[in-house]
Amino acid sequence: MKKKIETILDWLQAIFIAVIIAVIIENLVFSFAVVSGQSMFPTLETEDRLLVARMPYIYKELNKGDLVIFNPPNGLDKREMFIKRVIAKENDHFFIEDGVLYINGEKQIENYTCEEEYLPRNYNYIEGIVPPNMVFVMGDNRNDSNDSRTFGFVPKDRVKGKVLLKIWPLDEMKAFISPN
Repeated sequence: MKKKIETILDWLQAIFIAVIIAVIIENLVFSFAVVSGQSMFPTLETEDRLLVARMPYIYKELNKGDLVIFNPPNGLDKREMFIKRVIAKENDHFFIEDGVLYINGEKQIENYTCEEEYLPRNYNYIEGIVPPNMVFVMGDNRNDSNDSRTFGFVPKDRVKGKVLLKIWPLDEMKAFISPN
């Protein structure tokens, strides 16, 4: 009987340690995310599964083109996350005219955007200079994205991770490497 109790206690200890390690990894190292919505189409679609780096030394150095997850500005639910593409970094001047993006005066070639005709709207932010410790983000589906054009700059401390891999569906697995 004593041997059975020791075995059960050993198993409980191993399970407890495994759960603690899993929680630490999930919150501090890597995380998984499921895409909901079409704002990042054609790059990502609803129900795609992503591997996200949550280590600050990886995602705090953001580059143009990075896919990031973040708590939306003015979001009351801290669990709500957006996924968008970093379009401009601090001190970059951005300008959007007729759906064409200019960064520091240079027209941007954006092969990743949805090829639908751009629908002009009354966005709050179509030109400006990104303040320190902020980024300007947009969805790849420019006609169907709640992004910085509406809510403004995203403080870097709201960024919770950088997307590394699309892991599902398996036949569409893809690594996201920053172009810059």
